[in-house]
Amino acid sequence: MASPVILPKLTYEMQEGRILDWLAAEGEPVSPGQILFTVETDKAAVEVPAEEPGLLLKILVRAGETVPVGTPVAYIGAAGEIPPGAPANVASPGAAGPMADDLIPASPIARRMARELGVDLKAVQAFSGQKRVREADVQAYADAHKTLPPPAPAALLVKPAPPAPEPSPISASTSISTYELVRPTPLQKAMAARMSQAAAIPQMAAACDVDLAALEQFKNQLRPGWELAQGYRLTYTHLMAALIARAAGACPGANASWTEEGIRFYRDVNLGVAMASERGLVVPVVQNAGRRPLREVAGEIIRLQHAAEQNRLPLGDLEGGTITMTNVGMLGITLSIPLLNPPQSAIVGVGARREQVVLEGGEIRVKPVVAVTVVADHRVMDGAAVATFLSQIKQHLEHPGAALGLEVV
Repeated sequence: MASPVILPKLTYEMQEGRILDWLAAEGEPVSPGQILFTVETDKAAVEVPAEEPGLLLKILVRAGETVPVGTPVAYIGAAGEIPPGAPANVASPGAAGPMADDLIPASPIARRMARELGVDLKAVQAFSGQKRVREADVQAYADAHKTLPPPAPAALLVKPAPPAPEPSPISASTSISTYELVRPTPLQKAMAARMSQAAAIPQMAAACDVDLAALEQFKNQLRPGWELAQGYRLTYTHLMAALIARAAGACPGANASWTEEGIRFYRDVNLGVAMASERGLVVPVVQNAGRRPLREVAGEIIRLQHAAEQNRLPLGDLEGGTITMTNVGMLGITLSIPLLNPPQSAIVGVGARREQVVLEGGEIRVKPVVAVTVVADHRVMDGAAVATFLSQIKQHLEHPGAALGLEVV
């Protein structure tokens, strides 16, 4: 008898999930452990494997649809079996119809691009010769066929009201703009809830400029052998993550959480590093970043970035953070004052490198600086504690060799 594939509850808070991508097509054989689809939860895009062997008889929930936890999303069974409630709709491989594009294995980015360009994924699949369609395949097909984005669907536009009579001097009129209403994803809903929770926490912020001269020199000293030994380029984000984690380890209040039972002071500094992804902002965690050598911290950030770009962050990489760092410097933002990431007691914002003219010893010179901000839970850290933490970060960034010691490589 055909067995349903149920949308599982993957996190404690998860109530629903959005199917991002089907990696198996109707009519194809599947085996236990084979990835069937990816689902967006309140924290991450998670791959869901098959639990039993058989044929993927029917896909019930298409890519892009959101359903509650526990909903059947597909049926697996033996050849010839008919899924319950769908005797006339069991598709065979390559079947045409309104769901045909959704049954073709494709990355979420490729699927979205195809929708925007009005491209048939089946045609792209045939054009590329690849089983799984990716963004580059859609772009190549679009370039070859000179595909232009279709006009916006009229159903999504709210027409403005007819022109109102000329208002009198004491009256006012308001024009109505067109808009598109988009349902928030599970991740966006979770982020909205967390930010509302963060806004209710009494917070304080402090910022200072940090001299980057020593950090730049330190980075340049490591550069010649780093890429050859590690296989990737060392960045300021890698260095700052390692140094900020060490500063947090020296300031207990910065690595803590307020609870109704009391304040939790964590032994390990698990540093969340804010990253942009197709799905929005995610904050994967470098576990025990305060004690690991620079090469391990940097290597973990590289791995997490690749996983975030591919929407393949495991749940384990998004849990257990005790403090967060957000670096907006690469976007040219000079000052960042972020909200806390509950239940953490501190978050560190790093701005863009800039040159500052200073007067030292009666001489004018230019030095590289960066603005660093600490935002803290005022219930856990008072002004003196925040200032101490910020001062410790400044000390580490301006003396990186001493802070990292012999653990650099």
